[in-house]
Amino acid sequence: MKRGLVVLDPAEIAESEWADRIATVQQRLKAEGVDVGIVYNDVSRGDDIGYLTNLVIYWNEGVLAIPAEGEATLLTKLSKRVFSWMQRTSMLEDLRSGPSFGKLVASYVAGRPAGTIGVIDAALWPAAVVAEIEAAVPDWTVKPLGSLVRDVRAQPSEAEVALLRAGVAALRAALADATVAGLSMRERLAAVDRVTRHAGFADALVRGAEDGGHVTMEVAGEYRHGWLLAGRTFGDEPWLPLLADAQRAAFVEVRAGAAFSAAEAAATIALQALPEGSVTSIRWINQADFATGGELQPVADAPAAGEVGAVVIEVIDVAGVRSVLTDTVLVTAEGADPLTAARSTDSSDQENNGI
Repeated sequence: MKRGLVVLDPAEIAESEWADRIATVQQRLKAEGVDVGIVYNDVSRGDDIGYLTNLVIYWNEGVLAIPAEGEATLLTKLSKRVFSWMQRTSMLEDLRSGPSFGKLVASYVAGRPAGTIGVIDAALWPAAVVAEIEAAVPDWTVKPLGSLVRDVRAQPSEAEVALLRAGVAALRAALADATVAGLSMRERLAAVDRVTRHAGFADALVRGAEDGGHVTMEVAGEYRHGWLLAGRTFGDEPWLPLLADAQRAAFVEVRAGAAFSAAEAAATIALQALPEGSVTSIRWINQADFATGGELQPVADAPAAGEVGAVVIEVIDVAGVRSVLTDTVLVTAEGADPLTAARSTDSSDQENNGI
């Protein structure tokens, strides 16, 4: 779950960059012929509103109304007693509360000439909330839109990449602590939570599995409003170093404009010596989708320059035991710039090959 730490520091993200994020979405709304765009987030998916305003939605839900011209407004069911905290920790000034989003949206557009409301990332909204809003503004056209905000988040700015790099050491330390021999799974999960929480991560989603001495730990960590994803498997299987070979081969092919299928093919060749009957998977997930495991968005055919994502290498052996090596990288024209991976090319590097 989300932590209690919220940081709004102009030394990390300049005020002008926050304004530019809203302006970029407004340009996209105008291109779609939309007068007001609305973004929905709840506790399970709060990254779009966080990215635009620095507001962290912990325990409730909210709708951010973005006019084609002017400042954004938060519509929420929370009481006004939390407004002062929200204003101190975000870029928002206008916050409005009410019993339902339909009434809140109707009140927000009251007095404006009827036009078009764009539902951003409409496929991920609760259907009942959209229906409620449509019924509340009968004179307005409610238009479903795609992932206008997520698409902007997919390529972090220099300041965002710097923050991701700042979180790397803590994420790697969390994985190191969690994979010490002799710990129970409860202790492994607690180690990840302890290290990431103390390091200022806003969230940490952890997946762990153990089969005898075969331990797999995967962490998606949110540092400020960017995400890092890493996964390691430790065990005695002699073929585990092949995952590191596959990762290095994939990293060479992960470059701006190149189809990820080339990286997948290179990694697959490196895994040919796996025991017969093993099933492999090599995937690319953009960091904007780490919170949902990449399940809610289609994968681009070719990562763009400046995109941050993870190469996920997964092997399931004939006994059904799963092994992974996952690391987050920055895409450049020359190849993948590793963020969470060790930079050594030595295949015996314990952290890099996950054994």
